Amino acid sequence: GQLSGTDSLQAGITLSTMLAAVAIASVFASWRGIPTDMGGQIYFEFLFWGGGHVMQFSYTLLMMIAWVVLANASGCRYELTPRLTLVFLIFLSLPVITVPFLYLAHDITTAGHRVAFTELMKYGGLSCLPLGLAVAASLWTAGKPQSNEGFYLRSALISSGLLFAAGGILGFMIAGLDIVIPAHYHGATVGVTIAFMGLTYYLLPRLGFGPLPQRMATWQPYLYGGGQLMHIIGLAWTGGYGVQRKTAGTAQGLEGLGQMTGMGLMGLGGLISVIGGLLFLIVAWKSMRGRVS
Repeated sequence: GQLSGTDSLQAGITLSTMLAAVAIASVFASWRGIPTDMGGQIYFEFLFWGGGHVMQFSYTLLMMIAWVVLANASGCRYELTPRLTLVFLIFLSLPVITVPFLYLAHDITTAGHRVAFTELMKYGGLSCLPLGLAVAASLWTAGKPQSNEGFYLRSALISSGLLFAAGGILGFMIAGLDIVIPAHYHGATVGVTIAFMGLTYYLLPRLGFGPLPQRMATWQPYLYGGGQLMHIIGLAWTGGYGVQRKTAGTAQGLEGLGQMTGMGLMGLGGLISVIGGLLFLIVAWKSMRGRVS
């Protein structure tokens, strides 16, 4: 039979729950493999290392589904058929097939285990490219949004895509234990967050709540995403100087002007992002307060 767009996205959501189940099983497998006398922070790092990296595939899948919804709802010319969309969603999930073999190949507490899951995320994450590029192409060829809603859904889509791409590129630049690592995951995870914010904007009126304040809802993803982009550029910049992560104050060795500039950009970006985050709550609250009975 003919596959509808809704069917393919619903199948994608089902797929994401299966990936989440693999992530939970991974945590259990890690728990079984950790020595009983290990404690403290390192215990939790080993416990969630495998499962955490698997869970990212589930979130990326859901973000891609949100992108397709936002692209269609904001008037982008999304050309993929529902069947091909589903094929690409399945393709995104395929790297997770390797997880049992990664657990068999290395003991949980070895460097090999950590490297294996980092590589899974790094290279397996490239499986999101076909669908991501299709959404980017639909944005590239899109005309101006035709509805009020189109403007803020489009801004969420653009902000999410740019940040996620920036986080992905930084992932390939990680060389050691420096600040490029949090720069990478701040980009990737906030890219996912903004996609869900856009999806919230899409759903609120459809769940019977009032209209969203258009201008504020359009600016919000740009502020939140733009602030985060400044934050991760500042992080990556200082990371390029080899500033170690998880150290503070004088221990960071911030001698050069370059490092100070990077840290300043990071702080300012973080502040702008916090304002953007608060704006999201205000937009949602205004819509929920103006409920259409």
